[in-house]
Formats: sequence, structure tokens, C-alpha cells
Amino acid sequence: MNFIINIFDKIVFGALLLLFFQVPILADHYLQYVSGYFAAIESQVEGFKENAAKHHYTDAYAMINDLRTNSNSVVRTDAEQKVQTMHEYEELKKTITTLQNGNIYQRAWFMFNPARWDTLKKVGENFKPGIPLSLNDIGFSILTALILSVLLMWPFRLLLTNPRRTKHYANSLR
Repeated sequence: MNFIINIFDKIVFGALLLLFFQVPILADHYLQYVSGYFAAIESQVEGFKENAAKHHYTDAYAMINDLRTNSNSVVRTDAEQKVQTMHEYEELKKTITTLQNGNIYQRAWFMFNPARWDTLKKVGENFKPGIPLSLNDIGFSILTALILSVLLMWPFRLLLTNPRRTKHYANSLR
């Protein structure tokens, strides 16, 4: 019976290891996707800043706040769109920092947040499995797969290798 459990344990560990190897690669794909979007937004924000400086505002936010009080509804609507763009810009900066500097757990927690499912689905469309090249990512993947494998297999080992259960099984065969 232990032989079967050991084989099953190795299969579970191998499957988990392959799964956890994908998380850093998915995070890199996610970072590339977000970085492209950030570059486009950053270009817009730089335009806001240049326009604000050109018209003697202290910063882009001061210009946008002035535009929000304009009597023309088109200008107010444009100001609201600029506010949304500035908000996205700030969020994308935080996202990129997390994906560049976080460990595998922080990146996974960030990516698999239900609020980011849409982005994750888009990233997944072009995802190609592989093996991470960073020693940290490999180490975290191995450690996580090992811990989860032990936790998943523990009830089976306890149930099937319990000495009283084994003795009872052996006696019933006689």
C-alpha cells in the first residue's frame, strides 16, 4: 500500500511543481501586457503635464481641477476622462512595481485577485508554458509544491498507514 501512496505522492508533487513553475512565467507575461498599456497611458499623462506647464499650472491635477469647473460640459467631461486616465496611470505604476519587485506569492496574490480576472484572461490568451529562469522563482516553486504536496498527501498517508488500520486489515485477510 505504501508503494502506491509513494507513487501517487510523486505524481502529485510533479504536477504541482509544473503548475507552480507557470506562475512566474505568467507574472512576466502579465508584466509585459501591463507595461504596454502603461506606456500608452504614460504618453497621455506626459501630454497633460506639458499642457499644464505651458499654461502655467502647478501640475496636471491643478489644470484638471480647473477644467472640471468650466462652464462648458464638453470640457468638464474631458476633465473627468483625464482624472480617470491619471487614476489608471497611478494604479499601473503600483502594478508594475508589484510585478517587478514582489516575490512569487505577492505576484500570484496580485494576479489572481478577482478584480483582475479580465486582465488575467487577456494575458492567458497568449500565455505559453515554460520553466522560470530565476533561481528565486524556481526555489519558491519547489518549496510551494513540496509544502502543498505534503499537505495534500498527509490525510491519505495517515488513513492508509495507520498501524491500527493496517493490523486490522492484515487480521481480516487471515
